[in-house]
Amino acid sequence: MTKKQRVLVIVGLVLLMLVVLLLIGWFAIIPASIRHCASSVQMTLNYMDIVNIPDNSTLTVDLSLNIQHDVGIAATTDSTTVSLLFNGAVFATLPFPGLDIKTGSQDYNITIDADMPITDQSVFNAMSDALMNQAEITLTATASLDAHALGMSFNDLSFERDLPLEGFTGFSDPEPVIENIEFTTCTSSEYLININVTLDNTARMGLDGIGALNMSVYYGQEYLGYALSQKPELGIPRGVSDQSYLITVDTSAVSISSMVLSSLAGSTQFYIVGNNPYVTTHGQFVEALSNVNMSVPSSSGSLTNMNFGSSCSLVSLLS
Repeated sequence: MTKKQRVLVIVGLVLLMLVVLLLIGWFAIIPASIRHCASSVQMTLNYMDIVNIPDNSTLTVDLSLNIQHDVGIAATTDSTTVSLLFNGAVFATLPFPGLDIKTGSQDYNITIDADMPITDQSVFNAMSDALMNQAEITLTATASLDAHALGMSFNDLSFERDLPLEGFTGFSDPEPVIENIEFTTCTSSEYLININVTLDNTARMGLDGIGALNMSVYYGQEYLGYALSQKPELGIPRGVSDQSYLITVDTSAVSISSMVLSSLAGSTQFYIVGNNPYVTTHGQFVEALSNVNMSVPSSSGSLTNMNFGSSCSLVSLLS
C-alpha cells in the first residue's frame, strides 16, 4: 500500500467515524436531550374555575398553570390535547397550547380558556365527589407532544404530570357563617326565610357557573325545608363570597319556635345539605353535591341579625 493510499484510508476512516458520531448524535443524543427538556418542565395547577356548563357532557373552564424549566436547548412544542385522569382513569380532555421553551431558568403562568369535554361521567363523579369532600386530590395530565429544536422535529414525546388540587373539604374549613336571618313572609302554611351566608371557598377550584342550587336545610336533626340560592350568577367562586338562600318551611311539619329561640341565644346550628335530586340542574354535579353537608353556625344570635317582615312577628313565631 502506497503512502497516498494509506492517507486515503485514514481520511476515509476519519470521515466514517464522523458520520457514525453524527448518526449517534442524530438518533440518540439529540432526541435524548429533547426528551430531557420535555421531562424537566415542571407544571403546577394554580386554579381551575368552571365558568359555564353548556351541557351535561361539557364544562367551560378558566385554568391557570405555572410552568418552570431550566434547559440548555431552546425548543417549541405544538398545541395538543391533554387527557385528565383521576385514580388512573381518564375523565376529561383539554386543549393545551404550544410552548416556547427558552434556554435558562424560566418561570411563567399560562391560562387556558376552553371547553372541557367529559369523556367518562363515572370517573368524573368519583373525582368531583372526592374534590368536594377532601382537602386535596391529585389529577394526572398526560399528552403526546411534538417538539421542534435545532431545526429538527421530534414526535410523540410522552408527557405526564401529577397536578395536586386543593379541594372544598365539604365547605367546613373554615365553616360558613350566617350573618343575617330574615323572616320575609309568614302564613298559616309556610314561612319564607332569607339567610345571608359568608362562604370562604379555599379550594383552587371555583364553581362560578354552577347556577342556582336547591339545597335541603336542617336545624340540628330537624328538616326545615329547601333553600334556593338567590345569586345564581355568583355560583361558588374561589375565596370569600356573600351567599343568599331563600328557605321555604312547611309550618305543619316544623316547630319554628325552638329555632328562633336558639337564634336569639346565639346557638343556632344549621346544616345545608345537597341530599335531594333537585340540588342542581347540571347533571354532572348531582352526585358530588348530594354529599355536601355544610355546618353553618350563626355569627351572633341576637336581634341585630334577625329581622322580620311585615307579615311576621316575633311573638307569633314564639307562640
